[in-house]
Amino acid sequence: MLGLRLNLTGIFSFFRIPYNSLLMDTYHFPPKTTIIGMVGAALGWDEDEFLKNIRNFRYGLIIESAGEVLQELASLYKGEKHKDEMSGLVYDKRYPITKNMMHKPAYKVFLSSDNALIKEAGEALCNPKFVLTLGDSENLFYPTSNNPNFVRLTEIKEKPTQKLKCILPSEVYNKYHSTFSKIKDDILPPREIKIPIDFIGKGKNRRFIPKNVFYYSGIELQLKKPIEKGAFDFDGDAVYLF
Repeated sequence: MLGLRLNLTGIFSFFRIPYNSLLMDTYHFPPKTTIIGMVGAALGWDEDEFLKNIRNFRYGLIIESAGEVLQELASLYKGEKHKDEMSGLVYDKRYPITKNMMHKPAYKVFLSSDNALIKEAGEALCNPKFVLTLGDSENLFYPTSNNPNFVRLTEIKEKPTQKLKCILPSEVYNKYHSTFSKIKDDILPPREIKIPIDFIGKGKNRRFIPKNVFYYSGIELQLKKPIEKGAFDFDGDAVYLF
């Protein structure tokens, strides 16, 4: 069985939390929908192809470096018009909003699907049809100098494990988690959040399907007992795929 591993780094990343309207807040990591969107950009998929293929992939992720949360002031357009009384000019009315971004994050992303689709995705990511980004169009993705081959196709196998560094669905985390050990100086303790893993509808009627997960960085989870199903070995990295 083939798997795909991606090493993603950038100066900034912004993965908008879709259910927060008072703040343009970001996830600390790219959700599954974002990663498959990146694959779709590389392959040149339209919306229908993207929506059809999300569920054909399983996804896992390790936050190698959470980076630092930075803020900027953005402008929000709500479709309103304003007429200047003196000049008579009509312009779009915009509102200021605070935007959070991640500065210098690093992620290991893991994907599985049928072998043909994984091979196609791996080849396309090395020669994408559209520019790859880490969220916003200005947050360009680039390979690090010490790892220019950011895409790697590898043989994977399901393998029981009792230690993990990857994000986990909440039901798995709550069932198996025991304690954790620190493996880096900068740590992000486990936190729970709701992420999009799929969509229903399309266009303006598209709505995300949520899943609660636990994410963390700089630590390794020690489990109560080995996970027998769902954990895969990616060249030495134990990863839970969902």
